[in-house]
Amino acid sequence: LDKDSDAWFTLGVILSKQEKDAESIEAYKRSISLNTEDAELCYNLAVKLGERGDRSSECDMYSKAVATDPDMGGAWLNWGTTLAEQSLLDDAESKFLRALATSSLIVKAKAMVNLGLVYYAKSTQYAASNKLPLAKETVDKAKHHLETALPLLESAAKDSSGSNDIQSYLSQYKAMRMQVYRLTGQLFAGMGDLAASEQEFRDATSEFPNEKGAWFALARVLDLRGKKDEAADLMSKFK
Repeated sequence: LDKDSDAWFTLGVILSKQEKDAESIEAYKRSISLNTEDAELCYNLAVKLGERGDRSSECDMYSKAVATDPDMGGAWLNWGTTLAEQSLLDDAESKFLRALATSSLIVKAKAMVNLGLVYYAKSTQYAASNKLPLAKETVDKAKHHLETALPLLESAAKDSSGSNDIQSYLSQYKAMRMQVYRLTGQLFAGMGDLAASEQEFRDATSEFPNEKGAWFALARVLDLRGKKDEAADLMSKFK
């Protein structure tokens, strides 16, 4: 066993399934010490290290995994997610963009959703710094990636019999898309284009007619534009 990388790897998998994380990590490390070019091994160890909060070592293992197998989409996605959770948005963006270049359509769809989240977060930062045109340009990227991802996710959900992983991404779409609508409408208003802001919220109510927040936002813009009767009518309907 001492010099058998595969045996240590198998032991690591078994220990992981038994939720013996510390022992599993040690087994994976022993395996890597004997074979540094096993992408799956590096990926598995990265996941375990991440679960224990060792983000630096986790990212190092994802780096080793993709160095061996650049098409390992899961490693690029997880690496990007770990960086995003630390608010390292530029670094996270580069990893998600790299995930788009892998061969898996499911990975591409997930990367697009994550890029949507990164661009949304960046846009809010620009808006807070009063860089409104840059914020608008960036939130448009979020919109593009989210809307491009949706049909791919829906197709993947059918092909994979509605796997929990894909369904999780789909279940988040409405909230994420509404965030983008809301921010875009606010940015238009902040730049003095109330007509564009109104249209943005009309689009939101069209896509999500049961979303009260979209109707309230539309009503506020209508009120600002002097369309008092329509604004009051909407407010009365969606109290």
